[in-house]
Amino acid sequence: MRPSILITTLVALLALTGMALANIPDCNQSSIDTPARLGRSPKNAEVTDPTAQYTFKLTVRNAAGTPIAGWAANDVTLEVLAPCQNPFAGLNPNGASDANGKFTWGPASLDRPGGSCAGANVVRVRIVSANCTYNLNQVTSPDEDGDNLVALNDLAIFQQSFVNNNNPHQGDLDFDGVIALSDLGFFQKHFVAP
Repeated sequence: MRPSILITTLVALLALTGMALANIPDCNQSSIDTPARLGRSPKNAEVTDPTAQYTFKLTVRNAAGTPIAGWAANDVTLEVLAPCQNPFAGLNPNGASDANGKFTWGPASLDRPGGSCAGANVVRVRIVSANCTYNLNQVTSPDEDGDNLVALNDLAIFQQSFVNNNNPHQGDLDFDGVIALSDLGFFQKHFVAP
């Protein structure tokens, strides 16, 4: 093989490799877009106010930091682990990553029995094929006790956090960083939802 043909072939192979790598998620560049906790509620989809519904987002990017559109939803999972109440595994996002590389678990996906909990790595998000794992240490829910209802017992748990201004996973229901009356309003919307 002549040197010029060999060089041309190598350049073409390197270009193809670079193109392939440009479309592979990078663990350091991909990121969770939401606060460092997961929210869920058995009335999440029933609440008519979208500002009082929990969603969860992950942005997938390549090594250059460019968002990857169209990455398969079945390659990404969300899990809540014990000792949290109502653990689950393998919840895929609503669809493939959008034009901005975002995966979304919408209100219907997170309409499930709750339970507020905190602990090391109680939530795990994985991009399976890239061997990426992202961990969260808190789960928040108006269904504070995890009994699949938003009821008076949940209000009592929320009230303790509200009065003592502690346990943000039980009091800061709207993820704004403070335990305040807006959280009580958030709780109320889940409490009265059909």
